[in-house]
Amino acid sequence: MEEKTMYGRGLRELNSSELQVRGGASGVLAGIFEKIRNLIDTIADYLPNFLKGIKDGFFGKDRS
Repeated sequence: MEEKTMYGRGLRELNSSELQVRGGASGVLAGIFEKIRNLIDTIADYLPNFLKGIKDGFFGKDRS
């Protein structure tokens, strides 16, 4: 009965090597998202100083 249900819906069982490949792909995506998050955190840390530097450079330090 279970086999008919699985094949009737187009599903099939995965073997261990297929599970490892699929798990590896999600691990790669997690690594990419972590790098993107680190990049965004770095930009957020330096953005106020960067904008202040641009403002001071264009308008001079005397102006506020």
